[in-house]
Formats: sequence, C-alpha cells, structure tokens
Amino acid sequence: MRPGAWLLLALLPALWSEGGSGNVEPSWRLGRPPRAYALDNGLSVVLQRDESAAITVVQLRIGSGDRDDPPGMPGLAYLAARLGLEVTDPVQLRRLMEFGSSFSLSVGGDQTLITLRSLSRHLDPSLPVLTAMLGDPLFSDLRVKGVKELMGRLQRLENEDPVDCMRRTVAAAFYGIPAYGAARFGDEASLDRIGRRDIQSFYRSHFVAGNMVAVVISDLEEVRIMPLLARCLGVFPAGKRPPARPVPLSSPPHAAQAIERQAEQALISRSVLLPSLSGDSFALAFLLENWLGKGVGSRLWRLRSREGLAYGLHAGLQPNREAMVLNVYLQTDRSRSGEAQAELEQLLRSVHDDGIGSGELTAAKAHALADFWRDIETREHRAAILALLEGGGLSHRFAGDFAARLDAITLEEFNAFLRDWLAPGRWFSLRIGPLEGNGTIVTSDK
Repeated sequence: MRPGAWLLLALLPALWSEGGSGNVEPSWRLGRPPRAYALDNGLSVVLQRDESAAITVVQLRIGSGDRDDPPGMPGLAYLAARLGLEVTDPVQLRRLMEFGSSFSLSVGGDQTLITLRSLSRHLDPSLPVLTAMLGDPLFSDLRVKGVKELMGRLQRLENEDPVDCMRRTVAAAFYGIPAYGAARFGDEASLDRIGRRDIQSFYRSHFVAGNMVAVVISDLEEVRIMPLLARCLGVFPAGKRPPARPVPLSSPPHAAQAIERQAEQALISRSVLLPSLSGDSFALAFLLENWLGKGVGSRLWRLRSREGLAYGLHAGLQPNREAMVLNVYLQTDRSRSGEAQAELEQLLRSVHDDGIGSGELTAAKAHALADFWRDIETREHRAAILALLEGGGLSHRFAGDFAARLDAITLEEFNAFLRDWLAPGRWFSLRIGPLEGNGTIVTSDK
C-alpha cells in the first residue's frame, strides 16, 4: 500500500460477532492477539501489546465523516474535528513538544481518525492532554474563523493537485450528495453558512463514546495501561452513533469530462463503481487494484516502460461504505496525452475481454499480500486498520484473516468479477490538463 492506502480496509460489513475479550481466531498473524473490551461509558477498546519498541500509538476512530455533513453544510465534519484538536493551553502544548509526543487528524468518508504517538514513558502525561482537548473543546468565534481560513487554503491546494482534483471530481460524479471526498473542506458558501451552534450540535451528537473506537498498540503491560485508558477515554459522554445519512449512487450525466488547465502535463483517468462492500468483494477489489496498478509487475506498468508514454501511473481503490470506487490514472506529457488516453482505454478493454491467466493470478496474489503485510508493519497503520474495522461494527480479526480470503479467490471468480464490473460502458473518463478538442464536457478550473 502507498501512503493513505491503509484506509482501504475501512468499513466492511460484519463478518463475525464479537465475543468476550480475549477470544481470538486461530488465523490471527499480526503479532500478539489483541484484547477487545469496552469501557464503562461504552467506548470500545482494542489493545495489542507489541514489545518491539518502547512506543505507544493510540488511534481514536470517530464515526463522523464527509457523508455525515448535513444538507448544505459540506465541510462541517472536518471543521468540528479540527476545532476539537485546538490546544487551548500553551503550557500543555510546550509539554507535548518536550515529551516528543504528537497527534494528527484525518477525516474520511465515514470516519475521523485522531492519532497520538508517544514514547511509552511519556504516555501518562500526553494522553490526558489529547482527551482533555477533545472532551471540552473551545468553539470561540476567533478559532472558528481561523479553521475556516485554513479550510479555504486546503480547498485551493486540493484543486491545484491533479490527483486530489481527480478524486474530488469522481466523487461528485458518482454520489448523489457531496460526500466521500467531493467537498471534504466545504466551499465558500457552506463555510459562510456554518455557524458556531451548528458545530456545537454536530460535535455533541458525534463525539460520544458509543460512536468511538480506540485501538492502542504499546509495549506497556495491561496492568499499567488499562487504568490510564479508562481514566482518559472515560471523559467522553456516553451515547450512540446518530443514524447514518444515506448516500444515493448516481450515474454521471456524461461519460467523459475534462478540466482545462494550462500545464505541460496531463492527467488521464478512468473510474468505475464496484460492488457494495463485503469481505469477499473487498478481497477481489484489493487484488484488482494491485494487479492493475501497483508496481513494476502491474498491467499499467507496460505503459510506462514502453517509450516513456507515462511517467506516473496508479490504480487506487476507495472503499466507502456505500460503494467502492476504482480510479485508474496516468500522468503524461501534454504532447502525448491523446495517445496515452487511447492506450489506457485499450488496456482496460483487454482486461475486461481477456481476463487473467492462472500464472498471472498467482503472482498478483503474492504481490497483493506482500503489499498488505508491508503496510501493517508500522504500528500506526496497523492501529488504523484495526480501528476502521472495529469502528464499523466489524471484527478487527478480519485483518488477521485477510491472507486466507485472498488465497481463496479462484481464477473463475476473479475473471467473472472483471467481466461483471469492468464493462466498457461503466467507466467514467476524466482528463485534467490542456485540451485538444476531444469532445468531452469541459469544466472551468477556477
């Protein structure tokens, strides 16, 4: 997986029912088996001991993302989460810096992830700083204004980056409301519309214990760390996740779109909706992503290795809860963009028509599994995967069972998946860069 790709394991449907803490499937292969339990306020905890380093990662997952933004208020989920991480006490901020502790924020389609990294010997003073901020945030007019200004800058940066612009445009094309990345940082109108009361109401309804999962990976013994977690994470009020906002799927009004941009390079992409999430469909989609566009052995690589047609190419899966989206894209010189687009379309047509052979499938499985294991070596990414699985009402054990699910995919099953979901008429084409009168719908890049 590449940076950010660990989010691909988000929100698969329930595959197991959770039993008591300590019940672990024999297939678990990710270090020591975790202990799963709940605090008195209802907050779920998955605790894994990892003695390879004296470092603790606390990954807090809140069921609050783009899809939870109320109508007319895209950006509210990010705005609320970002305000919850405002350090109000400069003394506490200096303490965190002295300890070498840090925290970060990521807001996705169905969730917010807040990560604390700390030397284990400094966890006791560091974790209370984070939970005190989140438990009692300050929504002053000055702070709200500052974060809105930040979001305006993030909007511009997202538009300037062609890959981010592609993902946002594809999300807007496939989903019936601004969700799943189409307007993560809002827009000028929505940020003007959102007031302090809106932020407070959203925060009170979503930042509750029943809507949170904490995954903790540490070298500390349970007898030391469990009381600390109970004390710090127990500050969140009890409560349940509010009903999820439905996200209708839609067919793009046009099969192709172009965004004009004066540059020496062009981005050419094709995107397709894949089936709703399940354990089996995710394994198929993850394998497809790796086979098409991950590394030297992928199908896309031949476009790069053949006379330098493309200098950047990738296949990326977005596994939102309502539906997965596969983006296949390449970046090329403006003078070769027409040729590159034709070659990409021909390659995807052959994938649908010809499928994959048994030897190629074996190699693709090995590459996909290596990609998965390589990413979860770091405790931060491993914690994120487990938090995303557990937070959606799933078992964290799916991660331990992933290798078996991947291995179980048959040649007939994978080829049927390609025929059913990669039909030529299902793709949405996007071009970002200089235009050459190719007949697509043009969107102004303003």
